[in-house]
Amino acid sequence: MDNLPLIKALVEKLALNLNVPVSCKIRIFPDLQHTINYARMLENAGCSLLAVHGRTRDEKDGKKFQANWSAIKAVKNAVRIPVLANGNIRHVDDVQSCLEETGADGVLSAEYLLGNPALFAGFRTAEWVLGSEESNEDGNLDQADLLVEYLKLCEKHPVPWRMIRSHVHKLLGEWFRIHPHVREELNAQSKLTFEFLYDIVNRLRELGVRIPLYGKNTHGGRISSNGIGA
Repeated sequence: MDNLPLIKALVEKLALNLNVPVSCKIRIFPDLQHTINYARMLENAGCSLLAVHGRTRDEKDGKKFQANWSAIKAVKNAVRIPVLANGNIRHVDDVQSCLEETGADGVLSAEYLLGNPALFAGFRTAEWVLGSEESNEDGNLDQADLLVEYLKLCEKHPVPWRMIRSHVHKLLGEWFRIHPHVREELNAQSKLTFEFLYDIVNRLRELGVRIPLYGKNTHGGRISSNGIGA
């Protein structure tokens, strides 16, 4: 964002020399017109798909700074290429709200998807159903189930252990708050193994921990403060 001519040159070079479409992802500028000019520049340089994160470069904390969907809408209206909206996608209802407000062609989620990879399947964490007037039910799925699925994928498609460690904390963060000694044992491991991580899941289950993911129902159940359906 500090060197727009260089960014333009890079996109032009890629668009001219690749046999696949070039996509770009940007953050917005504090000044809306600068953001629109930036998006048009990328389109003219050969970008075929533009993802717009509705926060500025300085707004790193997604829970502190709300994404500016109005800015994303302005970009969508200013370009001819498909636009994806990024920011404030906490659960599946936000998807429809974002599409309606921005007119975008699709949405992205990052931080909340790390804690709930089933977000786009319609599952919510207890955080987003507590006190809700909507009816929700145990979706027969929890983050430990998702972690096991993730670990199996990592065994087939290796990734750095530092990434796996970070994802374990994201997925089991609420569980670790209930049993912090399990988190401390994880942090004490200088070298991780899949066997150790599967054992963590088993131990948490043996300790009686289960924080379900929720889906909407028609039975009128409410969720209590400990995340358990009532």
